[in-house]
Amino acid sequence: MKKQFLTIILLLISSLIFACDCKWGGNFIKSSKYSEVIIKAKVVEMLWHFEDGKTLSSEESYGDYLIKTDKEYYQSIKVHVIELIKGKEERKTFEIYGSDGVDCRESIHLFEIDKVYIFGIYKTRKTEYSQPNEDENDYAIGGCSEKWLEYFPETNEVKGYIKGKNRRTKRKYCYEKLLKKIT
Repeated sequence: MKKQFLTIILLLISSLIFACDCKWGGNFIKSSKYSEVIIKAKVVEMLWHFEDGKTLSSEESYGDYLIKTDKEYYQSIKVHVIELIKGKEERKTFEIYGSDGVDCRESIHLFEIDKVYIFGIYKTRKTEYSQPNEDENDYAIGGCSEKWLEYFPETNEVKGYIKGKNRRTKRKYCYEKLLKKIT
């Protein structure tokens, strides 16, 4: 537990030093118009990618490796697609990369294993700034607008910054109604 707490503290400090500089691009309904792919998916695994190319999963002790090597790391989540809402993607399982906020991507630590989310994502492009193990077959999630919502299957509702002009109030919203607005 101490190792995970230390990791979170280090992540927060690095975010304060090198923060993304983008303006709020809007709520989920507004930003979904610009998403290449929108999916309903379950998070099945959390992955830590180190600059030496090593990848550890949520099943492994990434904290021990981090402390031993003192290497910079990045995170992704592996998702299982339940429903393709917009775009083209045939795979049922793939990775979504985020960051600590430096490159204007969403922070991956916000997502929980076994929870279902609606994601507005885009294909990654390999550049000099790409994360270790990231390639053109992966996706990324932006952090400059609302690109994800939590899904509640028992009530068929979503929760997040769905509509409106600010990020002050997360609200619940009917999933079927959301689909009509974004498709």
